Amino acid sequence: MNSFLVILYNFIAGVICLIIGVNMMSSGLEKANPGIIKRILSKLTSTAPLALLTGTAVTALLQSSTAVTVITVGFVNSGMMKLSQAIGIIYGANIGTTITAQLMSFNLTNFALPIFIFGFLTKFFSPKISLKSMGNALMGFGLMFIGIGILNSGVPYIKDSEFAYNLFKNFGQNPFIGLLIGMVATMLVHSSSATVGLTIILFNSGLISFEAAIGLTLGDNIGTCITAQMASFGSSTAARRTAWAHTIYNIIGVLLAIALFTPFAGMVRYITSTLGQDSTRLIANTHTIFNILSAAVFLPFTGSFIKLIEKLIPGRKEGSRSF
Repeated sequence: MNSFLVILYNFIAGVICLIIGVNMMSSGLEKANPGIIKRILSKLTSTAPLALLTGTAVTALLQSSTAVTVITVGFVNSGMMKLSQAIGIIYGANIGTTITAQLMSFNLTNFALPIFIFGFLTKFFSPKISLKSMGNALMGFGLMFIGIGILNSGVPYIKDSEFAYNLFKNFGQNPFIGLLIGMVATMLVHSSSATVGLTIILFNSGLISFEAAIGLTLGDNIGTCITAQMASFGSSTAARRTAWAHTIYNIIGVLLAIALFTPFAGMVRYITSTLGQDSTRLIANTHTIFNILSAAVFLPFTGSFIKLIEKLIPGRKEGSRSF
């Protein structure tokens, strides 16, 4: 029973630190230069490929595809952006957010506390608002790795607990169960980065198979769409189409990955090996490769995808004026 309580405590404390850390980091980065971010998104999106590159870069800077997607829905709702531009940003936002998972795949837990302290001092002693925001982002970055450290410290207890170990052994090998859990968990915490981070820990600890970890990662990509859907409630037809474009894009991408599951898994292993990386980078690479491939597949058919969205989400002619 003691072992179970320790597992529960480490899991709850680690997940809370991870979620809060990711949110603090993205919020701090977003507030550091909010005007610049919005100007970039509104101006450097004239074509779908340019919008993709802009979405990737901005999301990599903000470390939050959710923030970028919500801003994009707002732009479309106000008529400042066309659906074709927004879809390009969505392609890029899904790629840019994978940078967080790549960072999590490195063992930086020993630097977590110094980074957090430096961020704390920057936030509370800096005279500039932008530097205070950067301090908040650094605190979040440090807290994120503190959470990873706490979660890692609970792994030995899971392996020593017969109940917990059998639970992972029985249910941690199935990619379809993983997909469902990843989708629901991301919907609940509104952060695909946090759930991918947890997946990295579970896989690297040997508690779940690579196949199940891929399922969790794919589910994360669907679950993150809930925020854009919520942001589009009560909005114009154009904004709702943007939110549904985000959702349908991820669902189709996941279905294609499942249909080609074995070659996709093999590709991730091959690329990781070719780059000279070990197995600890597999999940982060899965997240990145999946989103790059999805964008590569969809980009040539953006026009057809827009027509599909317009048919699926019909609206009055005036509601579509931003197109």
